[in-house]
Amino acid sequence: MKKAYILKILIIFSFGENFILFLKRKNKKNEIIDDIDVNILYHIQNKIQPFIEQSWNEEKFLNGIIRRIKPKKILEIGVSAGGSSSIILNAIKDIPKAKLYSVDRYKKWYKNNHKEVGWLVKEYFPELLDKWILFTGGNVAEYIDYIGNNIDLVYIDTIHRTPGEMINWLEVLPFLKKDAVVIFHDVFLMFIGDYSKKPNTNFSNNQLICYIRGKLILPAYGNKVFDRNIAAIKLEKNQKDYYEQYFLALGNQWHYLPNQQDFEILRKHFLKYYGKIFAEIFEEAYEKNNIRLKEKNITNNISYNEFINYNYK
Repeated sequence: MKKAYILKILIIFSFGENFILFLKRKNKKNEIIDDIDVNILYHIQNKIQPFIEQSWNEEKFLNGIIRRIKPKKILEIGVSAGGSSSIILNAIKDIPKAKLYSVDRYKKWYKNNHKEVGWLVKEYFPELLDKWILFTGGNVAEYIDYIGNNIDLVYIDTIHRTPGEMINWLEVLPFLKKDAVVIFHDVFLMFIGDYSKKPNTNFSNNQLICYIRGKLILPAYGNKVFDRNIAAIKLEKNQKDYYEQYFLALGNQWHYLPNQQDFEILRKHFLKYYGKIFAEIFEEAYEKNNIRLKEKNITNNISYNEFINYNYK
């Protein structure tokens, strides 16, 4: 016992304050992401609340992760009115050289054709525009070369139907840092409100959080796991080892089919950044689902906008 006590004294004397801080960190409970710097959200809450498609708890989770890891390069896929864009921009406003790149398949807000995608940021938070670059009307693959590598964090919130977010994930994966964080919204949308009555709702996001290799980060709110509708993954560093598994996930039944123009853009993108074998897996998944959708007499070969209008009007 005396030897152990003397050893502790020697270690503390040798390493001083750093060792004491280590002991404190070791015994400290895990930090709750939801509560990190939540006070900064209050500055924008009243303006975004009528338009954002997130709960207050989901907003806190998104804000908390960004405030925790302080990413310099962020990609957002799916913008809508710009609610999540506002949260992200507000969260990075005091982080030097931090930048948000946002991509949306629409040009106009799907709830009001008289307003452009991202209008919320432009109308209510013009002081944040210098940290934002917005691309609309195309696939991520069409803009990713400009956005470039070393993305620290990507937030994906798009169509919630297979293959939607699965394709988004594959579009961006080669451009992520090895330890990047990926956040998905609406991971359990199929259990919420009217969406619980809709067939084929939100297969893609739920599956992605299950098979992407990395550490799963769930919010603290809710008594049950399936009550939480947002999740994050801190990626393992060896993502290339799982490329084949990610592409084989496209073998799930698709709920819509990208149009021919989108197919060609994606095929070329996958060929360039993954190689011939993986591009062929994408092509085969497309062809098989094209046949299946025709046999079921489901609208096929449609664009993202057409799919949304077809299903929600």
